[in-house]
Amino acid sequence: MCGKALALWLMTAVLAAPAVWAQADSGVCARCHEQQDALARFAGGHAAVLDCVTCHEERRPGVFGQRHRAIPKSCTSHHSVATHPLPVEPLPTARLRRSCLKCHDAHGSTNLHLIRTEIRTGGRLRPVDFQAGADGVPSFVDPVRPGHGLCEICHQATRFYPASGHGESHFTGDCTLCHDHAAGFREVVSDANCEACHAEEATRLAKPNLHHDRFAGSCSSCHAEVSAEPGPGHRAVSPCADCHSPARVATHVPPGLALPCTACHEPHGTDNIRLMRDVIRTPDGTDHALRFDNLTGRADGSFASVSAPGTGLCEVCHTRTTFYRVDGGGAPHYTTSCLTCHPHAAGFLPR
Repeated sequence: MCGKALALWLMTAVLAAPAVWAQADSGVCARCHEQQDALARFAGGHAAVLDCVTCHEERRPGVFGQRHRAIPKSCTSHHSVATHPLPVEPLPTARLRRSCLKCHDAHGSTNLHLIRTEIRTGGRLRPVDFQAGADGVPSFVDPVRPGHGLCEICHQATRFYPASGHGESHFTGDCTLCHDHAAGFREVVSDANCEACHAEEATRLAKPNLHHDRFAGSCSSCHAEVSAEPGPGHRAVSPCADCHSPARVATHVPPGLALPCTACHEPHGTDNIRLMRDVIRTPDGTDHALRFDNLTGRADGSFASVSAPGTGLCEVCHTRTTFYRVDGGGAPHYTTSCLTCHPHAAGFLPR
């Protein structure tokens, strides 16, 4: 009886083992899935807060073996990203998952962002080293071995960074700054990436000025979207009057000529105060370098220059005035701030 009882106990233990395994925490998965577990342990896994059972739901409670747990039908249950390239028609969930897994290994990778160490393209596996991100090496583009970067290996017909290693010159920064993963890497224009094409304006706006204090990092405040696609005319240019009342800052209107605000002001900023341009083009087409750092009146760096008559802010355009002309001549006049008698609100007409 003792022998039969022992045999019965052993059989019961063996039959009960699958249930114990299936109900255990995800650490037990490694007994069959050594490769996935090793990769997850070595590379940190999909995410610190996820374990196997988070993504693989139980299909047959108490039983383990082939297909005993489900494979997620789509990555979109946790990730709101689009596929690359964008499909012509919506993809079914299984196709969506396969699209994600072409570039990503859900269990972990020695590369950043779960990027696979090998990606199949053109019928063969291409090794991928993606460690630095942004504009480091190795990254989206490989400057040492053109054509071997993450983005390059699949590009056959692109103008920039193709797999051949030859292509037109392009930006060298983080590709995802303009090619958003959430949009399937389609070009996306936002306040965060305006600087990629408009570096000069961004540099100017970074200078200390009134527009910097209000609009830095918010180009769309003045430039509303006209087209989602980047290119000439894709953003509008707001009239200055949208923010500045003509009753307070009327434009200067010399006889027969109404000057736009931007004739004297650079809206993105300069080294001068009051957004005054570093170089002013006068009505006769001449460019004059300008320094304007005070409102004194007749003083260097102000409305009329003392050391170099004819180079002050007001003087550079004046050819027929009685006072303070561009030729450095003119009758004696007040030396205090011009704005006292010539307010901006009156278009600089005398008051």
